[in-house]
Parts: sequence; C-alpha cells; structure tokens
Amino acid sequence: MGKRNNLILMLGILCGSITPVFADTSVQTSLTLDDAQNQALQQSPDYQKAHALESEMSWHQVQSLGEGFLPQVSISGQHFFAENYSYLNVEFGSPTPIQFPEIYPQTSLNLDAKMDIFDGFKNLHQVDASDRSHQAAQILLDWSSFQIQEQVRLKYFQALAAKILLDMANENVKTLEDHLRIVQDRLQNGEATKYDLLRVDVQLSTAKSNQIEASDNVVLTRESLAQVMGLKQDDRPLSGDLPVINTDKIVSQLTAVDFNERPDVKARIMQAESAEDESAAEGSFWVPKVSLIGEYQFYNVPDYLTTGLSNNDDFRTDYFFGAAATWDIFDGGISLAKAKEAEAKSNQAQDDVKAAQIQAPYDFDLWKRKLISSGAVYQAKLTDVDEAAESVRLATLGFQAGANTTTDVLDAELDKFTASAGLVQAQVGMLEAVINLELAIGKRLNND
Repeated sequence: MGKRNNLILMLGILCGSITPVFADTSVQTSLTLDDAQNQALQQSPDYQKAHALESEMSWHQVQSLGEGFLPQVSISGQHFFAENYSYLNVEFGSPTPIQFPEIYPQTSLNLDAKMDIFDGFKNLHQVDASDRSHQAAQILLDWSSFQIQEQVRLKYFQALAAKILLDMANENVKTLEDHLRIVQDRLQNGEATKYDLLRVDVQLSTAKSNQIEASDNVVLTRESLAQVMGLKQDDRPLSGDLPVINTDKIVSQLTAVDFNERPDVKARIMQAESAEDESAAEGSFWVPKVSLIGEYQFYNVPDYLTTGLSNNDDFRTDYFFGAAATWDIFDGGISLAKAKEAEAKSNQAQDDVKAAQIQAPYDFDLWKRKLISSGAVYQAKLTDVDEAAESVRLATLGFQAGANTTTDVLDAELDKFTASAGLVQAQVGMLEAVINLELAIGKRLNND
C-alpha cells in the first residue's frame, strides 16, 4: 500500500504540471517590443531605402525647378600659348593685295547666360511630376515605417509564442517521462500491462519529435525577427506576454474603409499622376523652344601691325543680349521614342493603381474573416482548456478511487496539453489577423 500511496501522490503532483508557463526571461538585456521596433527603424535596409528614395525625389524637385524656370549661367576661359593665324587679303587698288593677320583673342573670359521662356510647357509638367513623385515618396516613407513596425510586432509575438510552446513541449516530455517510469514500476509490480507501457512509449516519442520541432521554431522565429530588425543575429531574451484580442471591438472599427486612402494605394495614385505629367513633358518636343540668351566677354587681342610692340595686357569687353528659337525637325526619332516610352510608363503606373485597388479589398476581407474565425477558435480553446483541466481532475480522482487507470490520467493530461497549445496558436492567429488587417486598411486598430 505504501507504493500505491506514493504513486497516487506523484500523479496528483503531475496532473497540473503541463499548465502553460510564461517564463520570465527579462534578465539584464531583455528585448522589449518597443526596443525591437525602434531598432528596426534604425537598422532596416527597407526603411533606409525609403529614406533614400524620399531624398532622391526631393533633389529631383530642385533639378526640375532649375531646368525649367531658372537661368543657366556658365563661365569659360581660354589662353593660346602659340598661334598661327590665317591672313585676310585686302586690295587697295594695287595689283598685289595687302595681307593682314586675322584678329583672334589670345586670352579670353566668357560669361554666358540662357533662360528658356517657352518650351511647350515642358517645364510646368516636369515640376508637377517631381512634386507628385516627392509627395508619393514621403507617403511611402511613412508607410515603410508603419509596415516595419507591424512586421516587427508580428515576428515578436510569433517568437514569444514559439518560446511558450517550447516550454510547454518540454513540460509535456517531462510529464511523459515521469509517466513512463511510473508505468515501468507498475509493470514490475503486476499493476500495469505491456500495452500501457507501449502506449506511453509511443506518446513520448511523438512528444520528443514535437519538442524538436518547437525548439527549431524558436530559433527560426528569432532569426526572422532579427532579419526584420535589420540584424544578422539577436539572442536577447524577449519580455512581455501575448496580448488577447477583443475581436468584437476590432470588428466594430472596420466601417467605411476608403482603400484609396491607404498609404501605398495613395502613393501609387500620385506616382501615376507623376508619370502622366512626365509623358506630357516628353511630348512637348513638337513645339519650338524660345530662349533668352546673353554673353559678356573679357579678352585681349595682340597688335599684329606693330609686332614686338604689342601690349597683350590691353583687355577689352564685349557683350550681347538677345533671343533664340530652336525647333527640332528630325532627330532620328529619339524624341518620339522618348515620348512613347513615357506614355507606356504612364500606362503601367495606371495599371499598378488598378491592381492595388483590386487587391486591397480582397486583403481586407481575407484578414477580417480570419480574425473572426480565429477569435471563434480562441473562445473554443478557452472552453477546451477548462474542460481538459476538469477532465484531469476527474481522471485523477477516479484513479485514486480505483475506477481509472494511469492511461486514463495520461490521456486527460495530453488533452490538456493539446488544448493549451491550441489556445496559444489561436492567440497567435488572432494577432496575425489583426496586424495584417491593419496593413490592409493602413492604420492601427485600438484593442484597449
């Protein structure tokens, strides 16, 4: 009877041993969700790329303004160290003409200015295009920040859940190993059968396989989190608990969604408008260009008539101011090709907008349905966990009374483990649905 009492006491202790464990891993340098998000914004290549794109479009605005509305001023100079000029023949009525050297500046400094006053409105279209491109880049920068923070949230919660499931898998293996020792002792005492031993052994083998899978999942989810953060590796322990989603409150906020206001869709619309302006700008080659031109020249001319007595330091100045017009009649089809290329790019941008407008409602409906279904699964798992705990209690009492066997207690505990793991997985499913739903509408949802 002593062995039987010890066995009952051991089973009573084991019956509650597989409750989900939320271990406190916040030792020294733990990684919080806020820390992970902030570090991702500092390190993520995707976010840095969005920053670089915004900077590029900002400078492109300056380029468009300078090319279309500001004068272009240049300075140039030259000096000849050796000359061999041609001669000008001048006849003064004599049979033999008199030759005069052609006059060329030996040293000159030129200041040239040019300003387009009409180019078929190409300058206006280019400025509008660059403005819209910059606005789109600013929107995409904010969108990139939002996406990265949402991705970090999802990866963080997945890594946190993986650690919880690993702890549960470890506890399950420990419980089955204890059951195996108990059944082995009972088999020696004639209180259990070979069937009981084989049953526990098979379940333990399955549990160890699940343990290996859970261990791998912990490593992979942490690597995935580090990748989103822009790090090659990060081994800091995670802190915090998995939040519970209030499905009804989330769904109540999903009214009157305007998908054209979603940042990425809005940015694509602006990019399409920019491409349309670029197409109009390239099509302006049919119109002649009118410009104001001017030049100021500072130069010296050698005195060839008094060779040896010339003063090359005697500098003079000239200038002119006027207007010029150019009209490319034929350039080998280059301008036409550029115009058609810009038109094709504009059509591509319009198609991108249509594709985004079609995809956005689908993503919204998909993750809304997944949220509702995962919320229902979560509520069902809550009930399963309570019922499994009650089943363990009744099986233990039945075993103590001699009405149940160790196999009955083992099955009840495994059901409780399965229900607890399913509860965590359903919780992660809800979080994944909410985060992707936020990405589908382009804003955070209040769960408080």
